[in-house]
Amino acid sequence: MNVLVIGGSVFLGRAVVAEALAAGADVTVFNRGQSAPVPDGVEHVVGDRTSPDDLRQLAGRKFDIVVDTCGYVPADVTRSADLLAPTCGHYAFVSSISVYPGWPGDADYRAQGAYQGDSDATRADVPEGMPDGADYGWLKAGCELAVARALGGQRCALLRAGAIVGPNDSVVGRLPWWIDRVARGGDVLVPGRPERPMALIDARDLAQFALGAAPGTFDVPGPPDRDTWHDLLAACGAATGVEANFVWVDDDWLVAQGVEEWTELPLWVASGPSVFASHSTAAQAAGLRWRPLAATVLDTWEWMRSLPAPWQPAPRTPGLAPARERELLHAWRGR
Repeated sequence: MNVLVIGGSVFLGRAVVAEALAAGADVTVFNRGQSAPVPDGVEHVVGDRTSPDDLRQLAGRKFDIVVDTCGYVPADVTRSADLLAPTCGHYAFVSSISVYPGWPGDADYRAQGAYQGDSDATRADVPEGMPDGADYGWLKAGCELAVARALGGQRCALLRAGAIVGPNDSVVGRLPWWIDRVARGGDVLVPGRPERPMALIDARDLAQFALGAAPGTFDVPGPPDRDTWHDLLAACGAATGVEANFVWVDDDWLVAQGVEEWTELPLWVASGPSVFASHSTAAQAAGLRWRPLAATVLDTWEWMRSLPAPWQPAPRTPGLAPARERELLHAWRGR
């Protein structure tokens, strides 16, 4: 099996490469060579997907499966999909649950359908007046259209991912932040209630599903009705060997204090009833499986400890600063 990974050096792309190699595939990686070294055992084609000349290095090459992990602008995805369509067998595009304008604010986030998008759009074409952050989902929807137009419905998979976690998450860092916070011990501020649902998808499980080459459009969140916030924190404690004291704090109170959802407290959205909702029936029928949450947490912790320097929060998910957390806990107890 010949596999092309567009991306392939960090996090999800790296997981796809590792899973493909483990399956005995011949793997080619196409990226700029700037984010991180490519894994051993692959062919590296250096290029920028926004450059037609760079993409032409792949013209005429036959790949059984293409996995596109880093398509964010429809016009760019159109170039790669059009160029590879004549000679590739299957094109798996990693999209996002954010293509639904109802996510995460609506109880049934799929009721409104997905954004219409534009398969030839650039960032400059995002419609005016969209809510903050909605441009990402609108652009991803256009990327999906680009792939479907080039490959047809039977030769592509559109994978609408939820919260992706796991080892090598050096860019987003939502799960590593919680593991690190538990590892520091003491009083840990936790939003909401212990029984609140939590549904995370390990990058390696998503990679395996993408390489399975099932055609269709799939929501690929974490497992439905399996895990909770309590389970997540218990797994963090078991992995790190630290018995922290979890202080559960009311959502509305945190919002009133100006705590930023998803960034200051990663994986938390106070006003998002569907943030971890799951419509994964089609993906499960097509072969999606999830490893235990505890295994993902443990493997992520081991990766964090393997880094040459201590793990640090990512700029886009900084988490609560220690002093800020102490202030909030003091105010919560004295309210």
